[in-house]
Amino acid sequence: MKYKLSIIFAVLVLVSCKTTKTIVKPQLIAINPIAKLIEQVQKNQPQFKTANVSKMSLELQLGERKVNVSATCKIKADSVIYLSIQPFLGIEMFKAEFTKDSLHVFDKMNRRYYATDYSYFSNRFGVNVDFHSIQSLLTAQFFCVGQNQIQTDSCKVTPLTAGENQIDFETKSMSQHTEISALSLLNQVLLKTKGSDYQLQTNYSDYTAVNGVNFPQKIVLQIGNKKTNATCNFSILRVEFNTDLKFIPTSSDRFSYGELDQLLKK
Repeated sequence: MKYKLSIIFAVLVLVSCKTTKTIVKPQLIAINPIAKLIEQVQKNQPQFKTANVSKMSLELQLGERKVNVSATCKIKADSVIYLSIQPFLGIEMFKAEFTKDSLHVFDKMNRRYYATDYSYFSNRFGVNVDFHSIQSLLTAQFFCVGQNQIQTDSCKVTPLTAGENQIDFETKSMSQHTEISALSLLNQVLLKTKGSDYQLQTNYSDYTAVNGVNFPQKIVLQIGNKKTNATCNFSILRVEFNTDLKFIPTSSDRFSYGELDQLLKK
């Protein structure tokens, strides 16, 4: 009898000493659809350290004036953009050098140069953009105007037709509407100035994979309002990415200084 009581006592002790198991329910992580869409766009957009557009057709239209010229463009990501206008047999007539804080335009025919900062675009056209915005517009990369980083929490998404979406973003002075294709590529970026009818619209088409970079072969920029309007139509014929490029700033020593408005009025 004592033996049986000992066994029963031991069993009771063991049962009482068992640790109660806590069932942990897996937590469901909410996926932000805006963040997911932007992440997919950034994954598909052109990514490179350098870009060399060695052959390009550029159509410029300012008001009723319209010209077609050959051009080249070199880009060092997040650093400089060099745009060269060559209307005759590869002879450089104009050169625009974009840096992080300034823009220099050289008129080599008339030996004049024009320098300004990015506030010029706001003062002249009413569109508040900086180097990062211009680089993104020229390379079909998603951005939030006036910001160096993507402000996901401040973006809104509106579904469009055929699997396309529109991402909206606003600042105190600007509104931005970015149309995204069903392939998560940029179709259009529209920047509007609040309180006026000034806007900058950029359209992208004919994406082609080059050196592993999916890049639009046609880019059209339109800036202005109902009274004044300027259009730049880029048709890219040859481009290479991530090659060794030299970026040597043009010396202004042999040029006389002029206001940029003077150049636009010519």
